[in-house]
Amino acid sequence: MSTTIDHSAPAYGGIGVDERLGEIRAAHARLRTAVAGLTEQEAREAIHLPGWTRAHVLIHLADLSQAFARQARYAVKGETVEVYDGGRPTRDRRIEELHGRPVPWLRDQLEEGLTALEDAWQPLGPDGWELPCSYRNSPLFATQLAWWRETELHTVDLTVGHSPDAWSTALSTHVVAFLTPRLPQGTTLHAQDTDEGWAAAENAGPGEAPARVHGPVRALAAWISGRPHATLPATDTDSPLPQLNAWP
Repeated sequence: MSTTIDHSAPAYGGIGVDERLGEIRAAHARLRTAVAGLTEQEAREAIHLPGWTRAHVLIHLADLSQAFARQARYAVKGETVEVYDGGRPTRDRRIEELHGRPVPWLRDQLEEGLTALEDAWQPLGPDGWELPCSYRNSPLFATQLAWWRETELHTVDLTVGHSPDAWSTALSTHVVAFLTPRLPQGTTLHAQDTDEGWAAAENAGPGEAPARVHGPVRALAAWISGRPHATLPATDTDSPLPQLNAWP
């Protein structure tokens, strides 16, 4: 099988698979460190995601890592399988039913998921990432990108000292590129530190002034992903930032 995707394309952060996997391994290490000392009280504290606590994040990451590991195990056999047995309702139900479990149990679930994913991905070469899977009906490479985003964004959500300022330029660039569907029509973005630009899929309508938003790439990534950041991007006219569309 020949590789058909440029795994280091600008939309994917401009880095190759090996470097991206290195960032993911570092994210796993941060997660393991973060949960090692997490107390029951801290796990039940609300975070900025509506209705969620740190415990919600932990069970979500535990389940998603297992789901992506399963995507890889089936893909190498030439098979596809649902991301979650029972689909999105199963995912949502498990988060609601299991986030109240004790922290040691949540910690074990996360560790099992991270290990399962690392084991499932370890034998994959470049062609392996081209194998079809059910996640977004895409090549398995889509799960690598998604897990990169999920680990980094949700580690910020845990509020354990990891902020968007710690995101790599590659991740920040990819997050902005992936989330451009959130931009209202006519909106353009400019990362002043990397001199990169992005635009909404549709131009501004008749009589509408296009919004031009600028800032450091990490600030743009935090804003477009709904994560808190010390520095907000700004518009060229100092008008309020546009309202973002739903997550794609």
